[in-house]
This record gives sequence, structure tokens and C-alpha cells, in this order.
Amino acid sequence: MVSNITSNDNEKVIKDMPLVSDTTFNSKADFNQSPLSSKLNNSHKISLNVKHINDTSDNKQQKVTAFFPIRRSARKTKNIVNEEKQIALEEAIASQNEDGLKITVFPNKGRGIIAAKDFARGDYVVEYSGELIYIQEARKREAIYSQDISTGCYMYYFKYGSTHYCIDATPESSRLGRLVNHSRFGNLIPKVVEVAGLPRIVLIAKTDIKRDEELTYDYGDRSKESLINHPWLAY
Repeated sequence: MVSNITSNDNEKVIKDMPLVSDTTFNSKADFNQSPLSSKLNNSHKISLNVKHINDTSDNKQQKVTAFFPIRRSARKTKNIVNEEKQIALEEAIASQNEDGLKITVFPNKGRGIIAAKDFARGDYVVEYSGELIYIQEARKREAIYSQDISTGCYMYYFKYGSTHYCIDATPESSRLGRLVNHSRFGNLIPKVVEVAGLPRIVLIAKTDIKRDEELTYDYGDRSKESLINHPWLAY
């Protein structure tokens, strides 16, 4: 599986792990990764229709607020809401909780993931967890993997800032994000988030998802070579 995604520098999130240089080939280190902050422009203007009154001794010291008490909004600011979402997302990634997912075998498609509970649009669903490496190292590994037809390729290529990365989830693991299948009309959307200064890939519910519905997302690879080798990427 080869995926691509590009992210903005502003996207933030958790957890640290060493990067693998392009001259090393380490064993898989489990990589235990929506832009969530925006600038606040929350100036509310209240238009008051105040009639002119005579400036007598009884009223000249009166303020407008004596007639129109100040109302304070109980609504949370956008910054506070985004901070709360950020914290919740970091906690979800750190917990590695995948109880809402279930492995299923599909005819002519093999393993995939279905929802074991309902998800609402915008919910965090799962992390695409693997080993974060630079693209030079990823190309070397991809060449090695291609020599063994029994080895699936679960390489997720993406750009973060000005750097090209890959998350290699090829080695078998207990993490389920690597098994989510492709669909051009998927119900998940990948997001790059930053955790402890390093990018992570998470899958977010694109729509409301019902229990027992298959989870899919668009791998995004439309290259001629990929479509020849993997024609299912067109669907």
C-alpha cells in the first residue's frame, strides 16, 4: 500500500521517536500521529439604540450599562475549543486504544477493518502507525520488499513542511491502521499531526460511520506505474 499526503506546517500534536537515517535499516519501532489551531478573531460588536436625554442632575452620572446590562457570552472561544480537541487527540493517540475497530476478511480483497461502534464525523478513528523514516531509506526498503511477492507493502509517503517522509508499516504488528483498505470514496480522511516535533498520520471520520461499516480512505496514488501494478487504486 502506497499513500501520499501533504500537510501544512501549522498542524500540531504528541510522542517522540528517533528517525531512521537513509543509511540505516533498523527493525520496526512502533510509532506510538487535523490541524487543530486557528487564530481567534472574536470581536463582537453590540449596536445600542440609545435615545438622547436631558443632562439633569438625576441622570448625568448614569451610564448606558445602567439601562442595558452587559451580557457575557458563556460560549467557549474558538481557541479553547481547539485546545480541547488537541488534548483529546493526543490522549487518543497515546492510548493506542483500537476497541472501536474489528478485522474482517473480504472476498477478493483480503483483510480489512470495520467499525465496531458508531463514529461521528470528525472523530479520531485510528493512527496509521509504523516506523517513521526519511524517503531515501523508504526507497531502499521498497526495493527490498518488491523482491518478495509474499511481503505486502505498507509504505505511506507524505510531505510535512519541506521534508518528505514515509511511515513504514510493512512488518506485521497488532496495530490496525495499516489494514484499512483503499476507496476513492472512503469514509475516513488522513491528517498529518505533529507530536513532540515529529509528524504522525491519523485517520479521521469523514462522515458519520455506522457500526459494521467498512472503514476506507483514499490512498491518493494515481501514478501510471501504480495503477498498472495496483489497478484497484482507480476505484
